[in-house]
Amino acid sequence: MKKTILYIIIFVFAGSFLHAQIPIDDENLGFVKNLSEQIHIYTDRDLYLSGEGVWFTAFVVINNTFKEFDLSSIVYLELFDVSKKKIFKGKFEIKEGIAAGSFQIPDETLTGNYFLRAYTQYQRNFPPELIAKILITIINPEFSLPEQEQTVDTLKSNMENLGSPFQDFDRKIEIIVQTDKSVYKKREPLELKFQMPDTHKNEIAGLCVSVVRQGTLQHPDEFVTSMSGQDTDTEKDLKNLFWIPETRGVSISGTVSEKKSLKPLAGVNIYLSVLGDNPQLHIAQTKENGEFIFPLGYLARTHEIFIGVETDNNEEIRLFVNNDFSNDFIHLQNIPVSIDTNHKLLIEEMLVNYQSQKIFTTYKSESTNVSQTGTDIFGKPEVSVRLADYITLPNLEKYFFELVHTVSIKKKDGKKFLYIVDPKTEWVFANQLLLLDYVPVFDLDAVLSIPPVKIEKIDVINSTYYLGDNTLRNVIMINSKARDFAGYVFPEGSIFVEYQTITPGKKFEVPAYESQLEKNKRIPDFRTLLYWNPELLISAGDSTINFYTSDNTGDYDIIVRGVTKNGKICFGKGSISIQQ
Repeated sequence: MKKTILYIIIFVFAGSFLHAQIPIDDENLGFVKNLSEQIHIYTDRDLYLSGEGVWFTAFVVINNTFKEFDLSSIVYLELFDVSKKKIFKGKFEIKEGIAAGSFQIPDETLTGNYFLRAYTQYQRNFPPELIAKILITIINPEFSLPEQEQTVDTLKSNMENLGSPFQDFDRKIEIIVQTDKSVYKKREPLELKFQMPDTHKNEIAGLCVSVVRQGTLQHPDEFVTSMSGQDTDTEKDLKNLFWIPETRGVSISGTVSEKKSLKPLAGVNIYLSVLGDNPQLHIAQTKENGEFIFPLGYLARTHEIFIGVETDNNEEIRLFVNNDFSNDFIHLQNIPVSIDTNHKLLIEEMLVNYQSQKIFTTYKSESTNVSQTGTDIFGKPEVSVRLADYITLPNLEKYFFELVHTVSIKKKDGKKFLYIVDPKTEWVFANQLLLLDYVPVFDLDAVLSIPPVKIEKIDVINSTYYLGDNTLRNVIMINSKARDFAGYVFPEGSIFVEYQTITPGKKFEVPAYESQLEKNKRIPDFRTLLYWNPELLISAGDSTINFYTSDNTGDYDIIVRGVTKNGKICFGKGSISIQQ
């Protein structure tokens, strides 16, 4: 019965949340108190060089249950230093409760300890102390290593700076790690087996596996996690906004107010256009508190976005877009990097591996699919006029009059308006939407003053089109040759912004030495990270994976981590040695 009620709550709220950012009230306070998201984040290791890639997996648990349902669809990942300067920001898609991917540490990153955190928009309703975070060490080999006379375990001694590590051993389930042998030769096949205890078979929800050079993952059995909605003073911690769960991809939100008084403007039409090869158009109305939200779906990478407001009385407005990444942080203390003699030797080895990979790697990590979105907005137009196909006319108004016969321009109270004739019924309708390079424009006189030499074509959509909650009877689209709006000046309150959407994931690829010819290749293969699997599936309580060793000799740790269907932590560890 409880589960059914929880589903009803989620679907009722999600349906309304997609349309607006809403102020805090008793209703959504109750929603927050009854629904929590928890994230467990794991990386392939915790010691890196500047320029190297970081591989990660984030498991999203809802009310201590994995894969019961999907609330959020996007995980936000940030790498930052003690001054809260963000080194990397990314948005990764959650699929069936798991977000996995990678990013590259910038080459110019200085030596130091850095923080990596993961959260959803919904978790921004809670204090930053509850956001999942881990500590990683980055070494820049271009600079001298910090001197330290005594051996200091930097990560372990400073874990308290992140919050309390999650070390509830009653909840941690041990996974048995087995190898077909303990010592391997270079470029030799390797088989790993993972087995769950009999009492927990068929309970695994997700696992990640990392096989790394010993010493580069120093504390794999310490878990720093996040929890929202439990044991917190919700009314105290929540701020003025309620952060809506992103149930259908990334979103963008903000507020509209009067410029001078800052009074929220309600019921104002606001438009959003995603420019580029896969354009999108969204129309919404601001709510009573002046706020708006647009779901953008599963767009990937960075896009130029236009947001503009249509006002009736030419009032001066202020349009503010909310920061998509959180700027709320816990108090951070500087954690010095301490490197002993053994670490220096390891870092020298890591540098050789990294440089050889940059020079000799012949394979590339393939991008994983992102849920596709974005199509031609209105389909094929009923009328399309390409200006270059006709004689030159003095202005755009002449082109409409001579060539676009379903459109007429009329004056009313000294102002020009566009009207469109339905050829089937011969009824005349006022133009509902005028687009210039896929962006809504409302100053018709300014559009008609654009020199025709800058315009490529005019399209007319003369059929009913449903755009969200809006019904459009007709649309006129004008495209400039240079896609630069042909000098049109947008009113104050309109903004263009480079907006980051989903970061495409990558698939970890390694060489396969299946034949003697491949084994004899002279291309060096030195890897600090021997194997990475962000989403290992275990069926019937166990699983087997196969891959090949590299040319790098030494000891490697096998680390497997994850969660069960009821939110318990899983952990297993093994080791192998690669010799000449």
